[in-house]
Amino acid sequence: MNKAIALLGPLALAVGASDLAAAPPERFMGYNTYAPNADTLRHFAEAGVNTVACFPANVLASTGEPYNSVYPPIWNGPGTYDFACLDRQVTDKLAVNSKAKFIFFIDLNTPTWWCRIRGCSDSFNELGRVAASTVWRRDTREYLQAVLRHLESKHRDVIVGYFLACGKTIEWQDFNKGEPSATGRAAWRRWMIERGQPDPVDIPPASVRDHVSHRPFRDPIDDALAIQYWRFSHELISDTILNFAEAAQEVIKHRAPLGLCYGYVMEHGRNRLLYEGHLDFDRVFSSPNLDIFYSPGSYHDRQLGGASGFMVPISSIQHHGKGFQMSMDHRTHTARSVSALGRAIPGHESGFTDEAASIAGLRREFSLRLISGVSTYWFDLFGRWFEGETIFDSITQMRKLWDRLARPREESVAEVAVLVDAESMYYLDGNADFYNDLLYKQRYGLYRMGTPFDLFSFGDLATLDLSRYKLIFLPNLFVIDAKRRALLRDKVCTGGKTVLWGYSPGIIADGKYDPRQVEALTGIRWEAEELASREMDGWRSVYSPRPNVPADVLRKLAREAGTHIYCEAEEPLYANDRLIALHTITGGPRKVVLPKKCRRVTEVFSGRVVAENTDRFEDSLTPPCTVLYEVEQ
Repeated sequence: MNKAIALLGPLALAVGASDLAAAPPERFMGYNTYAPNADTLRHFAEAGVNTVACFPANVLASTGEPYNSVYPPIWNGPGTYDFACLDRQVTDKLAVNSKAKFIFFIDLNTPTWWCRIRGCSDSFNELGRVAASTVWRRDTREYLQAVLRHLESKHRDVIVGYFLACGKTIEWQDFNKGEPSATGRAAWRRWMIERGQPDPVDIPPASVRDHVSHRPFRDPIDDALAIQYWRFSHELISDTILNFAEAAQEVIKHRAPLGLCYGYVMEHGRNRLLYEGHLDFDRVFSSPNLDIFYSPGSYHDRQLGGASGFMVPISSIQHHGKGFQMSMDHRTHTARSVSALGRAIPGHESGFTDEAASIAGLRREFSLRLISGVSTYWFDLFGRWFEGETIFDSITQMRKLWDRLARPREESVAEVAVLVDAESMYYLDGNADFYNDLLYKQRYGLYRMGTPFDLFSFGDLATLDLSRYKLIFLPNLFVIDAKRRALLRDKVCTGGKTVLWGYSPGIIADGKYDPRQVEALTGIRWEAEELASREMDGWRSVYSPRPNVPADVLRKLAREAGTHIYCEAEEPLYANDRLIALHTITGGPRKVVLPKKCRRVTEVFSGRVVAENTDRFEDSLTPPCTVLYEVEQ
């Protein structure tokens, strides 16, 4: 089967952990746009890209314009659906590409008419104010199931996936900042009472829910109400997701994979992560009713020369046997910079400036996805993202390489594991000065340290096999208790591993704020001003008193731990057991050292054989460029 047109399905990727699901079906390369354009769709069809996203939206985009200006909304009143318009979106695309298979995005946001007649807020901007409404859940559930029944009865043969779209930018982001609503207040009171807590009567005011007793940390006792409220707020969003996922499966019965965007712990930084509802990802990732998760490449570090990266703990999604789709919505040199209303389109400031930059950037994104074992689609976000013969020649080549090189599973060779903790973030000031350095900026060094890494949730530690990893990094483990200590002792702090602790590990210990517990956990005083290390009983402890450990320090620690270093250049590197990619804006000679001797190394974009019968090679790179090496044993 041609992998570029393979039916979408959930996929599990081989990582350094025991998989929780069966082997996945084939991955896919697809195409998506919010601005239907027959010519662009035809160009992608000619390039062999036949999986197509379809989004019959009911609401306006964040730029103030319709997501889809060609077709009107399909949800037009209580129980009133324009299925003829829905059908036309399918037939129009099939008229351009008769081989097209569709992923349907189902818009669950509140249409304007609904907000008016129900007297409720707009879920696009204020999901948290609407999510607890039983009326909204009832009406939207009926709409969701009606659309799915129609699509399954009339277009089943050409639909290969469904996507639940809701919240800000249809990514389940809550911009409400915890503000109260009548239904939210009732849900909060029930949530507290169900957990044996006193009836709070009302939602805590901003002065309480944003209070921080030990800046930048909350006190588990003095700030307990704030911690509980933010946990409730995130669980409200995840409960809503799981409610609609269950409703969808009542109709589609797992025939086609169901997915959504969620879990942006590596993307949302200061003034966002604590407030937007994405921290309950451990529960969502493990749901049996969800098969695949989506996100763009990171909006941080996506400029030419950047490393891009995942918004989510991708290795945990893989560990749960779920698929992942990473869209390529990076702004090319032809992409629109402003919306129809004159508003700047987010991310355009880091776009690729000319044709050569666009090709180098798109090849970087392609290589990251190919090597990481995830699915992808080219996202013509608001039109003109992909134009010109050279760009489409490059896309055609990448599609052919995808057909040849994409495997259902990609074997990770990472010897570095990163464990990020959702629970700890409830205890951190959501506006702390170093918030951005803690996670999303930390990716900068990780992708430039010269060796690959796997990115897990700490919540999966009990079921992970970490025996392969030599360096384990815990960048934000603020909260510790007896159960967590036991897991660390059995899984992490053992076997001669080097354990790198980020800022203030274990400072919230057993329900108390206590800086002395940092030393109890790490063997190193909390007051240390520089990176410090200590040999422990069968493992090495390293403590960084500042977040965002730079690439050169990570490389040094990885080398000392016995990790294989592929390249010394402080530039983006991705690698698995047979593919290695480098991205550069400076160019020049690059030396790559392989884990073992190979028969041949070929740079696949150019077709050049760069080395034979060796365990290392050197290549001269012309900037800007991305090179992708196939290593044959």
